[in-house]
Amino acid sequence: MSGGLSKILPTVLYVLLGISALLGLLFYTGVVETELLMSWCYVLLGLATAVAVVFPILAMTKNPKAAKSALIGVGALAVVFIISYALAGDEMTPKYEKFISGPGESKLVSMGLIAFYILAIGAVIATVSSGFMKLFK
Repeated sequence: MSGGLSKILPTVLYVLLGISALLGLLFYTGVVETELLMSWCYVLLGLATAVAVVFPILAMTKNPKAAKSALIGVGALAVVFIISYALAGDEMTPKYEKFISGPGESKLVSMGLIAFYILAIGAVIATVSSGFMKLFK
């Protein structure tokens, strides 16, 4: 982080925290309506989204080598999702009809489950192999 930004950022965060705490207190005392509180939540969500998108892009422009490895990770994740989507089924049973509106949603749910299983197995394999590598060092 640059010098000026690192001095301003804590102040901005404390101001946002103070406004949030004040609005929360006023909401629970009945002074502030739900709409104002929800609007404030949307403002905070928009701010968080903007920061989550802008700062990584700025970091990538400053260090292209790190950006390359990050993009490889994103690409690998995209491949996992593509494979999961290809393996997913779109069957609908009467039990599913209460929760899922159609075959398209069923396929997306199935894709999410398959992607979770693939990533969970990958995490276990990475953890175990890392442990073995440390043993033999």
